[in-house]
Amino acid sequence: MATRWGIASAGKISHDFVTALSVLPLAEHVVVAVAARQLSRAKDFATLHNIKAAYGSYEELAKDPNVDVVYVGSIHPQHLQIASLMLSSGKPCLVEKPLTLNLKETKQLINLARNKKLFLMEAIWSRFFPVYQLLRDELKAGTLGDVLQVIANFGIPIEAVERIKQVFVYMNYSMIFNKYLGCMVILKELGGGSILDIGVYVLQLAVLVFGPVIPEKILASGDLNKEGVDSSVAAILNYGAGKVATLSTHTRVTFPNEAFIVGTKGTIKASGGEETSDVASGGEDGLAARPWEEREGKTNNMVSEGDKRRVSRLQEGRRRIHSPFWCPTTIETPTKKREFPVPPCSKPFNHVNSSAMSYEAQEVRRCLLKGLIESPGMTHAESLVLAELEDKLRAAVGTRYSQDD
Repeated sequence: MATRWGIASAGKISHDFVTALSVLPLAEHVVVAVAARQLSRAKDFATLHNIKAAYGSYEELAKDPNVDVVYVGSIHPQHLQIASLMLSSGKPCLVEKPLTLNLKETKQLINLARNKKLFLMEAIWSRFFPVYQLLRDELKAGTLGDVLQVIANFGIPIEAVERIKQVFVYMNYSMIFNKYLGCMVILKELGGGSILDIGVYVLQLAVLVFGPVIPEKILASGDLNKEGVDSSVAAILNYGAGKVATLSTHTRVTFPNEAFIVGTKGTIKASGGEETSDVASGGEDGLAARPWEEREGKTNNMVSEGDKRRVSRLQEGRRRIHSPFWCPTTIETPTKKREFPVPPCSKPFNHVNSSAMSYEAQEVRRCLLKGLIESPGMTHAESLVLAELEDKLRAAVGTRYSQDD
């Protein structure tokens, strides 16, 4: 029997999620209802995606007996209210990241799900890419040795999106809805900022590698815009025993968008592009070249045998992950390259590699069929740690929402 999805909110990310579901068998996944605050938007969305039921309130969606599970794709401040409504009505939930605005709300939502014995997962879609599974396998096998460093940066100019704007403008012609979409925002009211919008991706990587624990020391600094919301953050998370995560985010400029997982025996590199440099070998052309071999007609005869062995060990331990590290499709070692293309889809998306949102949908179905209330791939404990880390970084930088009171 197919898992019957209800969609809460008719925005861009909900469009991508529903479109991603279309690459999966109808016998396994079907969208039966959508709800938005405005009935007209829900109807437009339903028409576009051939969804039978469209509601102008989330209460109606919560009462729909044909819905098995709800995807919550609304803006951050609405996550707690909408997901709580669904859980209280007996509906399991997949909630877009961040799960809520802060640790207090996250505890409240997870406790509700546990009391109701209903499935709840934060939609950290990265966790369900095949490349991330290989990454887990590498860590579990100890290929990298003792992992001591996680270095990750995520910067994209997103000040033009809804949660970053400060005035009402009509812009962004939507090919999907065949009209101009505009919005009026007060950034704080929409829960925006680099930490909650994109910082969750660098933080989840640190949590994946070092576990769902709070670091012994946290140092953070960043810039606030004139609305008092973080536009950039740089943080050092010290887990003790030499284990450190160095993380940075930015909403005004483009970073290399890379991540490194560094161990005593090797390094995994996740890159924001197909062409990457090679950290372990130090090769200027990014290839696994050895310094004592001929390159461009020149030979280096000044390298000791010890240095040769050292570089060989580095190359043997090197791992490279291509494409954006939060949605990667390729992993490469010195001896092989494995590619996991995202599922093909002829329909348009708003974000890169969005057809891979089908991976997290498949995980939700798997968990529901097994009667689980959380996914081992993205646990409640991890969501709680993520929320606490987000709170601590916001406090250090000075971003505060009314929901924090």
